Amino acid sequence: MKILFINTADITGGAALLADSLAESLSSRYGVETSFLVSEKFSNKKNVIQTRSKPLWFMEKCFDKFLNLFGFQYCFIPLSSNKILKEAKKTAPDIIHIHNIHGGYFQTNLLPKLAEIAPIVWTFHDMFPITGHCTHSFECEKWKTGCGNCKRLDIYPSIKKDRTNALWNYKNKVFNSADFTIVTPSLWLKKCVEQSFLKNKDIRLIYNGIDLETFKRTDKQEARKALKLPENKKIILFSANGGIKNPFKGGKFVFQAFEKLKNRSDILFLNIGGDSNQTSENWLDFGYVKETKTMAMLYSAADVYFFPTLAETFGMTIVEAMSCGLPVVTFETGGVPEIVENNKTGFVVEYKNGEMLTSALEKLLDDDSLREKMSENTVEAGKKFSSERMTTEYLRLYDELLK
Repeated sequence: MKILFINTADITGGAALLADSLAESLSSRYGVETSFLVSEKFSNKKNVIQTRSKPLWFMEKCFDKFLNLFGFQYCFIPLSSNKILKEAKKTAPDIIHIHNIHGGYFQTNLLPKLAEIAPIVWTFHDMFPITGHCTHSFECEKWKTGCGNCKRLDIYPSIKKDRTNALWNYKNKVFNSADFTIVTPSLWLKKCVEQSFLKNKDIRLIYNGIDLETFKRTDKQEARKALKLPENKKIILFSANGGIKNPFKGGKFVFQAFEKLKNRSDILFLNIGGDSNQTSENWLDFGYVKETKTMAMLYSAADVYFFPTLAETFGMTIVEAMSCGLPVVTFETGGVPEIVENNKTGFVVEYKNGEMLTSALEKLLDDDSLREKMSENTVEAGKKFSSERMTTEYLRLYDELLK
């Protein structure tokens, strides 16, 4: 069996890491032949083809910015779509597995052409395929009936002029002209798709999976010594791409909690993923972490995973943290309640209720026996989100489509 993956990048970003992990698992466990077409290649893997040359990348970025001024998004550009189509035909895969198509490298009407080459599985990592322009709609529900008069044109991928209704209708027309199977990594997103213009498609639920051999609980004090973290403090870990400044991950609620707790000498807020160098007695910026083993060590070194996310399709970092024994304090956002069981593996509080969030954090910090009990529960709960289970379910889907 030959599977061709298409994504924005190969090893950078959540969707890329998930696709890379799936491909590796398919190859090592089942001998499946895998290859990638990506906009930008960051690895030296031979089975990854970059569809953009440097000159083409510059041209498409310029076109993308120009079109955005008029509210257009991937309708007429990019030029790299020609290479995607050419390489897909050359590869002659049994299945084409698409992940993220935003980022200015994938022309919207390319999808029906790819569907003529091989059956398509499309994993939705966000809401982009069913909205007028954004990856997350937050409280807006216009995507159900037709976008327009958008109040958040700034949400990635942003546009300067409101053509969200036209873009929504264009996606509706193009995507419904192609045959493909949709996979969502959460029941929450599956229910969203079932209320969208893609409701008549074949929609499956396959939870994302992680490598449980990498993300596992290790001795807390040994982890702290290795990472040179204080051994006598309760560590509150927050992580996001871009760290505390990521607008989707609720950084302001982290600051709210910090303001209330900053005078406590027994705690340390650990911010992972940012580029700042702020340090104090109870705040530490750790920066971006590339190595998964280092990230697993950081989870093991901490006491609580504090994650007030405002937009979350699944919550991969939550699963990673839980598998390393971290109880979670978070909002009731997207697919998060499908992972964190309230009062058992952490606290899931009302969306955007900062007071409840901080109170839940304090309760967990001040009750050592509760924290330890939840820590034991999280390790067990994390086992159902294994890479092995995910791979088996995708392979079963591939076989079903080929039959």
